[in-house]
Parts: sequence; C-alpha cells; structure tokens
Amino acid sequence: MGFDIPMNTKGCLSAEGLLALNGGGGASQNNGMAQAPTQNINYGQNQSVNYSQNQNYQQQNFQQQPQMQQPQPQMQQPQPQPQMQQAPVQQQRPQGGGVHLKKGQKFALAGAGGAQLNKIKVGLGWDILNQACDLDASAFMLDANNRVIGDDWFVFYGQTNSPDNSIQHSGDNTTGAGAGDDETISITLSMVNPSVQKIVFVVTINEALEHNLNFSMVANAYVRVIDEQTNTEIARFALTDYYANVTSMVVGELYRHNGQWKFNAVGDGVAKDLAGLCAMYGVNVAD
Repeated sequence: MGFDIPMNTKGCLSAEGLLALNGGGGASQNNGMAQAPTQNINYGQNQSVNYSQNQNYQQQNFQQQPQMQQPQPQMQQPQPQPQMQQAPVQQQRPQGGGVHLKKGQKFALAGAGGAQLNKIKVGLGWDILNQACDLDASAFMLDANNRVIGDDWFVFYGQTNSPDNSIQHSGDNTTGAGAGDDETISITLSMVNPSVQKIVFVVTINEALEHNLNFSMVANAYVRVIDEQTNTEIARFALTDYYANVTSMVVGELYRHNGQWKFNAVGDGVAKDLAGLCAMYGVNVAD
C-alpha cells in the first residue's frame, strides 16, 4: 500500500636692498646685526631724509604686523567599524558519561553488569546555521535485505508510533532550540517485530530540495543512546562531516547480532530528501 508523507511546510625688501638701490655704503656690525649708516641727502631747501630712521620705521612696522595663524587641521571623525557577524552560540546539550564513538564504531547495548537493555531512548540534537532549516528525525525498521517489512514500518513526525508499538517518536521540533535533545525516539527492544533486523535513524531537512538547503547549514549534530530505566547515557556519536551536497544524514543504526542489539555509528550523508529515503528503503510513497 502507498504511504502519504505530510511535509512541513565605508614681499618686503631688506634694509641692505634699500641702501643698494640708493647707492648706500657699507654696513657696520652691532651685536651681529647689520646696521645701515645714517646718510642725509640734500634735495634742496634743506630737505633731508634719514634713511636710518626710515629703515627703523619699516623694520618696526614689519615686526608689528600680526602673524597669520596657520589653519588648524581638522580632526578626522573616527569611521564606524563594521560589526563582526557572530557565530551561532552552541546550545547547552546534555553531557552524559557514555562511550564516545567514532564513525564506524559499534557498541553492544548493555546496562549495569552487562545486562541486556530493554528500554532505550535515542536522543538527537543539532544547531542551525540557517534558520530556514527544519530538521526531522526518523527511524526505518528494516529486514535482512535492508528493506522495510511494510510501507508503514517507519516512524517519523507524521507517524509517531510503529505498527507493533515498539517505537514512539517525541514529535516534530521545528526550531532546533533548547537545552535538551531536539527530538527523541523511544524503543522497547523486546517488542520489536522479529522480522526487523535493523532500525536505521536518519535526520532530514524538510523541503531541502525545494529551498536549496543542505547540511553545510547545520552544526554540532549528534546522536546518543540512553538507558531509559536509569536515564543514563551509554553511548554518543558526534557528527563531524557537514557537506553542501548532503540533504539527509544516516546518523546511526541498531541491529541484531547473535541475539543481541548493537549500535553502529554511521554518519553517512545522502543527497536525498525523506521521500527519496523512503524509496531507497522500499516504502511506497503516495503521490
């Protein structure tokens, strides 16, 4: 049967010069200053001109001229500095004492004393660099051939419970804000259908292809496994690869191995949206 996926929608002549012009004689030295001799020239009718007095008058007159004030340079106003764009502040996420896994590492789910766990919670978190991004977590319940055992055997924001009620989704978180996990998926392992050999956890960006959104706009993404009975984190995997050609991320998976459940830190990017993942895992999506 087909399955409908609801998508969230910057010029004074000197004294010497005057004497030279009028045929003046030599100059005497007085305290290092050249003094012009007093010379009277008779022009007739006992008229005389005292050049020394005339010179002294010119010199005194010159000295009394007001000094021109030099224009003061204007102080340049400081140019406003461009504000630096601040990087997004990383949200305070829960930090447990679980094992920190690297990509590709596997971890057996065991509680205190090595006992097999039954009820676990998978917590997923991320920070958004582009507020247009709305991330969603989903879980695909696969058989040994990596195909869903039925069209409705995957859990996401549009179907928060699995058909066997072994998986419950916390619901859609559209902001990626807050101090805790952004979305959680609770699993009762003993209730999982025996045909399910693997549960794959993916994080997708809603309408990524339509709005040209990708995982280079996401940071600090992680997935962690919690013992729900003691609320203790037992394993954590922090994603390190964020590429512009990735629109979905397979973050991790639970799988059966010799009767025991293990967790695999996957961290593989896929250039598909949720509908593309459904097709990849065998879910028939209604048009």
